[in-house]
Amino acid sequence: MPCLVVATDPHHTDFSGELEELAPIGAELRIEKCQTEDDVVERCRDADALLVTYAPIGRRAIASLQRCRIIVRTGVGYDCVDVPAATARGIMVCNVPDYCVSEVAEHALALILAWWRRIGELDAQVRQQGWGLPCRPVHRLEGETLGLLGLGRIGQAVALRARGFGLRLVVHDPFLSAEAVRAVAAEPVSLERLLSESDIVSLHAPLLDTTRGMMCRRTFRQMKPTALLVNTSRGGLVVIDDLVGAIREGWIAGAALDVVEKEPLPGDHPLRALPRVLLTPHAGWYSEEAEPELRRRSARLVVQALRGERPASLLNPEALTDPHGQRRAPG
Repeated sequence: MPCLVVATDPHHTDFSGELEELAPIGAELRIEKCQTEDDVVERCRDADALLVTYAPIGRRAIASLQRCRIIVRTGVGYDCVDVPAATARGIMVCNVPDYCVSEVAEHALALILAWWRRIGELDAQVRQQGWGLPCRPVHRLEGETLGLLGLGRIGQAVALRARGFGLRLVVHDPFLSAEAVRAVAAEPVSLERLLSESDIVSLHAPLLDTTRGMMCRRTFRQMKPTALLVNTSRGGLVVIDDLVGAIREGWIAGAALDVVEKEPLPGDHPLRALPRVLLTPHAGWYSEEAEPELRRRSARLVVQALRGERPASLLNPEALTDPHGQRRAPG
């Protein structure tokens, strides 16, 4: 009987890349449209491997999996998967942590430049009024301070690009390595200093219990009233109602967001009506190069696991051993 790989909730329709990667082990690929954990419980119990986009893979879903050996989150973040529950069942969990580094870094810089130079407003002005005076005020970006919350792969890529615009760089990351700081010539600072000194705060942190809602009333009050918040990381890092309040109260000047906690953003959400807010629809990851690379690499991780190998980007190596420290038998 061939191994069964279930794609729980893919957003694409061409699966030629996945099928080509799975062909050497003769695995079957089944496509589902799981939106809830109940959907996963009902439709995925017979899977040997899961390819997950956004479907919630919680403790109950994991308990229902009868023979699953690996769960692959087809992206960077993996907060939709209960990793400890998977580990307890001996199920490996992987992500693809480095497939869209350039794309997201470029998107973050594009948002900064578009907001800073008021490109959206100028475009609307030309289309609606013909020609006229520039939107005001606009200040020179060179010499401003960019604060990076998180200095992983994407944070470092943003920092290296930002250097070309003459920005001063400050960073805060609890897992900061001296090598990463040297590589981008940034100044490591406390969170409080970063918020109070930065003209732009750009988020590049993972969504963890310790980072969820980190941008809230308390932290917005520490920022400059002229500051911009940029989020191309995870929507859950920002308490969105607090952000709306911060902009309305003038605690910060505005925001440029590619992600929000609940997507899609409702049509009547107050963020849509606020001035100096720039929104894109979780598009930072995308390029014609990144999408097929993501699909192929995700399937490749499945193949490695189903062959009995240790897959790259394994998040929970503890799943490979039983509670007594002995290596688990495959399958």
